[in-house]
Amino acid sequence: MKPLRRFVPLHKTKHDRTSFDCGSNALNNFFHQYARQGMDAGVNYTWVLPAAGVPKGAKKQICAWYTLSVAHIRHESLPDESARHLPHYPLPVFVLGQLAVDVRCQGQGLGDVTFVNALRRCARLSQQGQVASVAVVVDVLNDDAMQFYRRYSDFKPLDCSDAYDLPRLFIPMQVVRKL
Repeated sequence: MKPLRRFVPLHKTKHDRTSFDCGSNALNNFFHQYARQGMDAGVNYTWVLPAAGVPKGAKKQICAWYTLSVAHIRHESLPDESARHLPHYPLPVFVLGQLAVDVRCQGQGLGDVTFVNALRRCARLSQQGQVASVAVVVDVLNDDAMQFYRRYSDFKPLDCSDAYDLPRLFIPMQVVRKL
């Protein structure tokens, strides 16, 4: 399956969610059942990279996708060097909650392409003054995800153990804007 060149918002009638399989039941279930519902409710926004070569009018299969939302984190949850010049109240962040690549497209570098697209989208929204944010936070669903994010050396652990079950990493918005 060959991807198109750009990410677009997930669309109920244009995209085939049911055939997507990244190999993770948790991510597959979220995408099949909840991604669209979250968009309808205004909870998150899901961006997809559709497959190329689909006949006009047919639903496009999905090669990769990610979900963004916004949240606040406690100032105290950041390492001292990151928190030093920030105000001492809840800080706005983007949350990259999920990211997945279909098994038929894995090994083509689409994980990196998808991840960088998500970060650049956050930077663009922040630079344009549309959404204030001091960082991008990623939810780390498993060891494979931790290894993937750790390849990007600018990610740091986020201390949110009292508020969240999954480990979280963050990258300051100043770093994201340089991508």
